[in-house]
Amino acid sequence: MTPSEEIFWARARSTVRDIGMQHLDPAHGAAVNIVRWCLAGGRRPTHHRQVFLEAESLAILAYLEKLAKSGDVGWRTLDERIRLHAVVLQDMMGRVDPWLHVAFFLYPSRVPLAATWHALPEIAAIGQTILDRQAKLHALALGAMPTVIETNGGTSGDGGEKGGSGKAGSAGTTAKPRPALRLSLPPVPIILTQAEKTTLDLDDVSTDDSEDNTSEGPDVKDGPIGPKPGGRK
Repeated sequence: MTPSEEIFWARARSTVRDIGMQHLDPAHGAAVNIVRWCLAGGRRPTHHRQVFLEAESLAILAYLEKLAKSGDVGWRTLDERIRLHAVVLQDMMGRVDPWLHVAFFLYPSRVPLAATWHALPEIAAIGQTILDRQAKLHALALGAMPTVIETNGGTSGDGGEKGGSGKAGSAGTTAKPRPALRLSLPPVPIILTQAEKTTLDLDDVSTDDSEDNTSEGPDVKDGPIGPKPGGRK
């Protein structure tokens, strides 16, 4: 591990500790720090940040890369979504434990960190929408291309001189199972704001056709929204 990677993971562990979520994998802290870093500079993830997201969350990577291409307007939509979580989080903390609310007040930098962590599932959901749209457009583009059927004589039959059909896959190229992701985020329903639809080129994407996608921002009714004393279970 390089010195920069050691610093990267040290900061990730510090982040989960600051938001009272020591039981989480440091990957959660890494994701929070990446989002905050991109938001602060209006830039896409690079170097080990990009490598981390490529391994743990292509959806978050796709979302941040899309925002980097959209300019200040796009970053404002992310900031507004995080601020909404911050408002709800502070309100919840005041009701759950007044002393915890005071602790967050004394360390205001922890509030945006915690709010960003609560926004991660929504960020990933929006990013997955972007990936699904890209895949759909790619499939349509392939469908519009003329189909070319190549014939290789007898090469696919028993009489062919090279590689009969029975030899396919004989090189032992069985796909290996992918290891479990360290950044495990629950699927959440979302509703894109009009600004997000315009900025992310998702104007034709409907997310309110069913009850499965009918929440905008944090849903207080479904459970606790902020970290409680001792960590969220």
